[in-house]
Amino acid sequence: MIMKHRRLIGAIVPWYLPYLICSLAAMFYLYEFVLQVSPSVMTTQLMESFSVGAAGVSIISAFYYYSYTPMQLVAGLLYDCFGPRRVLTAAILVCAAGAFFFCTTHNVAMASTGRFLMGMGSAFSFIGALMLVSRWFPPYYFALVAGVVQSMSAIGAICGQIPIAAAVEDFGWRSTLKWVAIFGVALAILISLVVRDHPPGVVLETPKKKKGEMGRLRTVLGKSQTWFTGIYAFASWGPVVLFAALWGIPYLVEKYQISTTQASMACAMIWLGIGVGSPLFGWMSDFFQNRRGILILCSIFTVVSGVMVLYVPVSYHMMYAVLFMFGLAGSGQALSFAVVKDNNANHVTGTAIGFNNLVLVLSGAVLQPLAGMILHNHWQGGYIHDVPLYHLNDYVAAMSLIPFCGVLGLIISIFFIKETHCRRCAQDQA
Repeated sequence: MIMKHRRLIGAIVPWYLPYLICSLAAMFYLYEFVLQVSPSVMTTQLMESFSVGAAGVSIISAFYYYSYTPMQLVAGLLYDCFGPRRVLTAAILVCAAGAFFFCTTHNVAMASTGRFLMGMGSAFSFIGALMLVSRWFPPYYFALVAGVVQSMSAIGAICGQIPIAAAVEDFGWRSTLKWVAIFGVALAILISLVVRDHPPGVVLETPKKKKGEMGRLRTVLGKSQTWFTGIYAFASWGPVVLFAALWGIPYLVEKYQISTTQASMACAMIWLGIGVGSPLFGWMSDFFQNRRGILILCSIFTVVSGVMVLYVPVSYHMMYAVLFMFGLAGSGQALSFAVVKDNNANHVTGTAIGFNNLVLVLSGAVLQPLAGMILHNHWQGGYIHDVPLYHLNDYVAAMSLIPFCGVLGLIISIFFIKETHCRRCAQDQA
């Protein structure tokens, strides 16, 4: 739908209302990342509670992405049909219901269903926040406010590890997630009461001509650069969801013989790197009018940091710097959205960005179970308190996928992605 702005909005709406409304939507984005990464600080407890090994925990965790990924294709349509307030409220309640199912069941199928519901609701968070930003702020503020919203992912991921890890150690994972579910219900109620779909004095109009969704999708998929950029996004984000969102914390615990809380503090450096690198590399790309060079740099960071994390003897304190570089490397995924925008015409930008995000989150659905199966296949059969005991070499074998992703991203960015110089392709401008 198209919005027709009227500039009397400032005289009608309190100055703080746009900030309040968009902050609540951004809070949902933060909440999504808490849910997404929370299994990383409770892998041992999950294996014990559900009587499964690494492969089982990986599959349960990956059910989040099995729903999150395809829902990217319909989220925008539902927002257009029902408006942000109702869709955001329903989506958060679905997330909260998933968290409640997950923490109250002793059944693997129900736990997987809970993760599935979390992913289904979470698929609406970022799109909904950006929709409200576009409606409540002037266009020239969009990039800045959208960047602030995106930084909430790093904050949410840190909250999903350090505080959640401490709470799990003190109160247990079930009680912790129960309170996370309650917070989700409270947030849904607050959004329902406060958020409005658009400011007073704004008229929503339906365009007279609308290209069908399938037509737009065919246009986007017909471009080779769309696919190459998507593969790069997959390779850039895959190491993050593999290490930071699941197996990194138990790996650090085993490597340095530290507590889960200490490991989560080290792992938080990845999310800090993403929070710093995403806007920094975006600014550098725009300033130097260069996309491809930054993508290559991020891939090099992935290879170097991945090799150092897995194969080079690094002290615990030095690991903080290495993991920060790891997060900087993952920032390349944010720039991939600018690349796919440059390579597609204006009328299919939304579809192109949606497809790129779909391929990006597919990395979690593919790599988490794959790493879990590798880890399980290297397992030597030992147990501690009925939980499979994995050794350092087992984790290293499973996460060897990380430097592989870095090499894949490097090949794609050097040989297949074309430099756009931050401009749309000539054929798209015509």
